[in-house]
Amino acid sequence: MRVYLASIAFCFCAMFCHAQATKTEQALLIQAREKYDAPFNRNLQSFDCAVDFSWKEHFTETPRVGDEGTDEEIEQLIQPIRNRVTVTRQNVTVTSGLTDDAEDKLPYKGMAEGLLKHAVQKSLYTWLPASTNTILPNPDTPVSFLQSPSGYKLAFKKQTFDIEMTLSPDMRLQSAGLKGPQSDPFETSFSPGRQGFLLTSLTMSEDGNSEPGHRLIFTYTYQTVDGVELPEHVVVIRESHHEVWRYRLCDCIVKTSK
Repeated sequence: MRVYLASIAFCFCAMFCHAQATKTEQALLIQAREKYDAPFNRNLQSFDCAVDFSWKEHFTETPRVGDEGTDEEIEQLIQPIRNRVTVTRQNVTVTSGLTDDAEDKLPYKGMAEGLLKHAVQKSLYTWLPASTNTILPNPDTPVSFLQSPSGYKLAFKKQTFDIEMTLSPDMRLQSAGLKGPQSDPFETSFSPGRQGFLLTSLTMSEDGNSEPGHRLIFTYTYQTVDGVELPEHVVVIRESHHEVWRYRLCDCIVKTSK
């Protein structure tokens, strides 16, 4: 009987200690999430901005492949297009104001316009997880925190994958990836903003290769519109194709819930 009671006491203690540890780690996760600016988790519903882009400047950094159009076609037909982008918590939509038929009549069936739209969409879809705080695990996700002099290691499981994140001492996300040799990681940097940390860069692999020369690099600076910090200057670097896309979001209209 004494052994039986001792076993119960041991099990109870183990369960209690595990619960305490879990509670502490969940508290750390909640604390970390609260440090990030997530406007779509407050009252932001959408924003709509003009896309300011210079093809002339673009071709000083990016080699031409021949299917964009001549200099004259770019200047007269492509540059005057006034693109706008609308961003919600799920979608990024770029519109030119042209009909599909009009875009199809552009040089090379609008190849240049399509490439610009893709760069804008890709960069803002990459930004969205930071704006909704889905770049970190959900608050109820079982996690493991390991503290070190360099910050924290945050480990958790998503579906069948084991994921490990590295955070700085002030809990800024620095990198994340799958555990194991085929981790396919991404690296991030954040800067302080009015409402919390803002994503300023994200570097990821292209086609599973994260070596220099095969990466996608996104950088963001910010503007404040009606109290919401939104991307302003955005740069996309596609190393494998030596592409650099620089654009500015301006004339932004913000929609918020009451």
